[in-house]
Amino acid sequence: MSPMPATPIEADPQQEALAWFARLRQPGCDERERQVFARWCQDPLNAHAYAELEARWQQLQAPPARPRPRQFSLRRSSLGKWLALLFLLVLGALAYLYWPLMQRLACELHTDVGERRSTRLADGSTLHLDSASAMNVDLRGRTRQLHLVQGQVYLEVMLDGRAMEVQVDDARIQVFGTRLMVARYADHDELVVLSGKAMISQGGDQRMVSAGERVTFTEARINPVQKADVKTADAWRNGQLHASDMPLGEVIQRLASYQGRRVWLMDEQTAYRRISGDFNLDRPGQTLEALAGEQHLQLHGVLGQWLIVR
Repeated sequence: MSPMPATPIEADPQQEALAWFARLRQPGCDERERQVFARWCQDPLNAHAYAELEARWQQLQAPPARPRPRQFSLRRSSLGKWLALLFLLVLGALAYLYWPLMQRLACELHTDVGERRSTRLADGSTLHLDSASAMNVDLRGRTRQLHLVQGQVYLEVMLDGRAMEVQVDDARIQVFGTRLMVARYADHDELVVLSGKAMISQGGDQRMVSAGERVTFTEARINPVQKADVKTADAWRNGQLHASDMPLGEVIQRLASYQGRRVWLMDEQTAYRRISGDFNLDRPGQTLEALAGEQHLQLHGVLGQWLIVR
């Protein structure tokens, strides 16, 4: 019996396609092998098998992220800038509104809006603090140091052999008497000596102020010494504001400060109008309304923080 002829093994296009798929992705695959692969793909069955394998592989891959339209990206970037600017504006407004309160609370002695308080110090001196006032005290050294941060203070000094100084920003007041008043206003500060003397120094400038005299000063200069109306100066201790030929804007600001409000005068000429009279600091709201009616002004409160005067 003669042997049976060997049956040729038919090639499986799918298996070969899988082998080529793996081989082509190897780092060592060179141009010669790619040419062999190209000849292999000339057979339609092989080409079809490889195409099916490639399609299945693409389905298994995660779809690429769709690029965002540039216009949307620009709009989002612009929106972020506006939101950041708005946040900074709100933060600045809050800091502007609440910084005086935070500053007062950080001081050793302070009063709330509308509150007046008297405090006796360890050396026997007495401080009378007006509404929304703040002060730091250091009596430990050979020179007693007081620092007026806000508001105004009426000081009755007990002489104990040591010097006393009152600091107002860069100005330094050396106290040689027993009674004086120091006040801080929106555009200037003031020293009134009721008994004894006081020397105020700032930079290279200084003034000696005697009993019954007053002097105003700013960061830039110390103004000339003037005669003081003592009754007008300390009337606030009894809840009164005595105005004698005083600018209307200053009167409004003092009354509004007893409500914790800042004043915005729409007419600058109105601010310099001179008035005289007695005003009740314990009822600042009613007093302001009455004053506005007399002066033909309109008052507009904003968020309980500002007072717009027209």
